[in-house]
Amino acid sequence: MEIRCDLILLSWNNLEILRQCVDSILRCTHTPSRLIIVDNGSSEAGVREYLSSLKGNDAIQIRLIFNTVNEGFAKGMNKGMKASDAPYVCLLNNDILVSDGWLEEMMKVAAENPGVGVVNPSSNNFGLRFGKGRTLEEFARSLRDQSGRWVEMGGCIGFCMLIKREVIEKVGDLDESYGYAYFEDTDFSRRAQEAGYKCAMAKGSYVYHAEGKSGKFLDDKDASFGRSAGIFREKWGKPLRIAFAVTREDRETLGRIKQKAEGELKARNRVWIFYKEGVDIKGLPEHLDLMREVLPRMFFNFSVFWNIIKKKKRFDRLYVGPGALRQALNLYGRLRKAEIKQL
Repeated sequence: MEIRCDLILLSWNNLEILRQCVDSILRCTHTPSRLIIVDNGSSEAGVREYLSSLKGNDAIQIRLIFNTVNEGFAKGMNKGMKASDAPYVCLLNNDILVSDGWLEEMMKVAAENPGVGVVNPSSNNFGLRFGKGRTLEEFARSLRDQSGRWVEMGGCIGFCMLIKREVIEKVGDLDESYGYAYFEDTDFSRRAQEAGYKCAMAKGSYVYHAEGKSGKFLDDKDASFGRSAGIFREKWGKPLRIAFAVTREDRETLGRIKQKAEGELKARNRVWIFYKEGVDIKGLPEHLDLMREVLPRMFFNFSVFWNIIKKKKRFDRLYVGPGALRQALNLYGRLRKAEIKQL
């Protein structure tokens, strides 16, 4: 069969989690694919024996690569990517569960949109959680009516990240300078965006991610995260948290908000827009890093102030018009070292 996608699965210990992940991939993937499993020096009993026992099916071929030591996320994934030659490559953590048609839907978004180079599925990573009494497959089926639809993202996450071959050819592999883990996926997304590609979330695809389980046994997790965060900030700068308080509703002000919000998103910042019920800011882009918070007209200023100060992470920049709310936010700016900008 002609392989359409190479699935690069990084494995390290956690046998039961790994088994569930592989079972879901074999059961739910229908596109002709090659599952390249890179075992990162697993020491847990039974892991390598399990991997060696795996057999493919009508849709999936299996290839195994065994590392003698844990080489980390970037090096492990790069080894799998170097063994790949398919038109699409999908990087996978071992702590995920895929749903029926997950890959096909991601590939559909990529294939139908030439400007999209990197794709994530919908996931609990992005707040899409299925509650008690509902299975993963039941929740995934509820998203099928959004087939082909997507939303732009500031950057994709490596738990399940589909990449077009042409993107890899232009920007290269994952940057191994990040060490064991963290931020190499965001770095790759930035490089893809610099090359002119968009990062997208496929609305009709769903993958559950048991966040953090693949690395919960790391001894130096916090140190690794801090080191990688420092490398990323040095290279790309720190993404900022931006808020707009829409106190005026005239066309000129709303147009200015739209323009400034688009500029902040292009700068890879996260944007919150607080506005009153009934206000229509025409033409705002659909973007995963654009949060719209509609608040009641009564006590609007108080509601905005409360929603800003209650968030654990501070805002770096606040856009607000003249008046009482601006005066209150000036105090917030002094206390939290936030920049206050005139709308």
